[in-house]
Amino acid sequence: MRGKMREPSADKVTAILETAAELFASRGYEATSMRDIAQGAGVSKSLLYHHFTDKYQIFTRITSQSGLGLNEAVARALPKDATASEQLEVFMRTTATFFEENRLSWISASQEFWTSNEAQMSLQMKLRRDSFEHMLRRILEDGVKRGEFQVSDVRLAGRMILSSLNWMYRWYNPAGSRDAAEIAGEYYRMIAFGITPRGEAD
Repeated sequence: MRGKMREPSADKVTAILETAAELFASRGYEATSMRDIAQGAGVSKSLLYHHFTDKYQIFTRITSQSGLGLNEAVARALPKDATASEQLEVFMRTTATFFEENRLSWISASQEFWTSNEAQMSLQMKLRRDSFEHMLRRILEDGVKRGEFQVSDVRLAGRMILSSLNWMYRWYNPAGSRDAAEIAGEYYRMIAFGITPRGEAD
């Protein structure tokens, strides 16, 4: 049996979202207009407004998909029967891989996902952010209990790890010699083993 053909309206919405993500990533949210999005997606403004009431609704759709996809990808990848150290490396590598595979939507969503204040952020965005941070915090707390990690402030350690991953988009080059997961793996080794040679630390 042949599969159903994709609805034209679904194709238009996809084109709108992909175009908007690219524009938000390259120009920024404030500098992107509904006219820019319509022209880039090859649709009329009337059709654009038929699907979305305003620019913020488009932005929210992009950030929601990105945040939900990230949470699901990391949750699926985390090995259940593993040490906290192994889970931390998987967490970091999977996050970086998701970033690489969804780079434009990640860049578009990153500021709201991590830096928007509580008053500006939607409830769903807060819940996804908190859920993601909780996954990492649980790994760190488990590592401390098992004696794998020596961390005096789990919340601060979590923020350091998330910051290192979140800001990769400012300098990461997809055409470079190392993919995002490799870089995240190097981050993990620096965090887990330090940058000071063993036996020379005070």
